[in-house]
Amino acid sequence: MTITKINRIRINDSLFDLTLDAEKGIISHIAPSDKSSAGESAGVKDAEGLLYLPATTDMHIHLDKHFLGEPWKPLQPFITLPGQLAFEKAMLASLPTTVSERARRLIDLLLSHGTTKIRTHVDVDPQIGISHLEHVLQVREEYRGIMEIEIVAFPQQGLLRSDSLGVMKEALRAGAEYVGGVDPAGLDRQVDRSLETMFELSAEFNAGVDLHLHDPGHLGLYTISRFADLTVQAGKGGRTAVSHAYCLGQVTEAESGELAKQLKDSNVAIITSVPLDRPMPRVDQLVAEGVRVHVGSDNILDAWSPFGNGDLLARGAKLAEKFGWILDEALLQTYSLISAGKLTPEAGDTASFMLVSAVNTKHAMASAPVREAAFSSGKLVGGKWAEALPKADHAGLMI
Repeated sequence: MTITKINRIRINDSLFDLTLDAEKGIISHIAPSDKSSAGESAGVKDAEGLLYLPATTDMHIHLDKHFLGEPWKPLQPFITLPGQLAFEKAMLASLPTTVSERARRLIDLLLSHGTTKIRTHVDVDPQIGISHLEHVLQVREEYRGIMEIEIVAFPQQGLLRSDSLGVMKEALRAGAEYVGGVDPAGLDRQVDRSLETMFELSAEFNAGVDLHLHDPGHLGLYTISRFADLTVQAGKGGRTAVSHAYCLGQVTEAESGELAKQLKDSNVAIITSVPLDRPMPRVDQLVAEGVRVHVGSDNILDAWSPFGNGDLLARGAKLAEKFGWILDEALLQTYSLISAGKLTPEAGDTASFMLVSAVNTKHAMASAPVREAAFSSGKLVGGKWAEALPKADHAGLMI
């Protein structure tokens, strides 16, 4: 089903009619609604006052590691990181489906929630080589124009610990755009050498860097500070990020505030999954200092956690609730952490958005309502409108 126009969409406090150009993937025209806007016809849908929200962006996810659609997998208690890594490898190797099959499942789920851009970390190591990456690259081509996918070559077993330098180079040659890393102290046991190796790879392949950092307290603080120094030395400002960074919530406010200034000056982003079971970065402090902050789903039903549903709007609501952001200004600020889109669209903008039943953006941010419709580049990709289509139409939903 091709939808060329949607009438009576609520944008801020008024109703508008949006004309979509699916071929160009844009909103080609926006006009105030009038009496003639009510009702539907071929290619025209009546939103009846549903609220417009720009599509969300999930900046930390693992397309290759989840168990969605698989038989239930009992987990084990986390005791040591090396033990958990071995457990995960065994679990993934036991799955009967391919990485590409599982990646499609998760992408479809994300699209249904209104997410149209993701950054995925994809495991590489000397044992599996770049096999996971090859599957994800194939799927990225299948979803091109629908889901924007950034790929991080991720040495989950430790960049130095698993001797993954060679396979990382192979992954970057194959098409990964970011160098990944994990716990330079806790896993690689060589903070400076681990970080310097990441940035050497970044320079060689003109790639960004996105570091998983679970190392705690002042050890983690030192690691982030060195990461920021290397970002400046490499001229990579705006192209690097530290994911998780629990340490920023484990030190004093004065200490994290000092590092926030360095992050701002070096243009290093912090990406959080909003964990409930441990300290997390003081997002309010980071935002106030001008640090770029993004939100990601991270684990979704995998070897690490049975939780997660890929709904960035719900995760943003969790972030706002955790920090007590109840004022309108704070709720609006939260939306900017889960989306790069504009709350007030203009003609010519990419037609990637969702429609929800909410009074306004603040209400939607707090309540995370069901998606009535989700569009990517002018194409219906999820929500109740898509679910209501005849099964025969679903195969061509995103074409």
